[in-house]
Amino acid sequence: EMWATFALVVLFSDGVGDVRRLLECARSPRCPLALLEVTEVLHCMATLLSAMRDGGVPVSSRIHYNIFYCLSLMENSPGMVEPPEEMRMDLCSSGQADVRLTHEQQRILNHRIQPGQTVKIMALAGTGKTSTLVRYAEKFPELRFLYLAFNKAVVERGRRVFPRNVTCRTFHSLAYGSVGRYYKDKGKLNFSKMSVFSISFLLQHREGQSLFVRGKTVSQTLENFFSSWDEEICEEHVPLVFKNTRGRMQPVSREEKKINVEEAREIWHNMKKLDGDAEKRYKMTCDG
Repeated sequence: EMWATFALVVLFSDGVGDVRRLLECARSPRCPLALLEVTEVLHCMATLLSAMRDGGVPVSSRIHYNIFYCLSLMENSPGMVEPPEEMRMDLCSSGQADVRLTHEQQRILNHRIQPGQTVKIMALAGTGKTSTLVRYAEKFPELRFLYLAFNKAVVERGRRVFPRNVTCRTFHSLAYGSVGRYYKDKGKLNFSKMSVFSISFLLQHREGQSLFVRGKTVSQTLENFFSSWDEEICEEHVPLVFKNTRGRMQPVSREEKKINVEEAREIWHNMKKLDGDAEKRYKMTCDG
């Protein structure tokens, strides 16, 4: 029943943090579950949830997002998963990789991507995706590639192993180069997250939740929106529960969700402003 319990914890998780804490438990030496098996189960769950939504089953996209975002963080965090021996990259002094390819990897190398074509490679964390991309870039030196990762450590490693026809960047650095620098020039760029206190000062007094509690839920709503691919803030970005002034967890009511969405939308609208009368209190964050 261990896998059933694991699946229930994932399904009832409130956010990415809950799933990540569950994976941290799976890394414990006392845990009988192999981390590679855990990631495979998460991939299967996310695929099933996506298929259910495509089939018209009313399933919240929150769970699917929590799982896939957590898996993405795992794949871009060095040391999370040890790859199998045959997949490991042994870098020699020349910088070339000695990799024994599987038939799946060889199929990827045999495919030459065409202009305007999208190729999607689905694989678990630690199964050799990066080493495959290195070999692919080496096979087609006349092509130019952009390698994007979530953190600098992965980017620095990419710069060491990829050939010269690959540019390695973080998502934040790419966004800063095309958008963020304009906010910096206007003095509206915040390199950290908006604090709960700063958000609470932007909210109006209403009945129900206190300003600080609403500041926390609005802050989480914005973070969930920034981490999604959605173009508009909606109720699915609002956290399911919040901690009241007595330190107790309670569900967010439907009315409070609507208020949180309205307030988060107003803050996001002012954050995006770049005109002359742009309000400096609403600074654009790196995640935004």
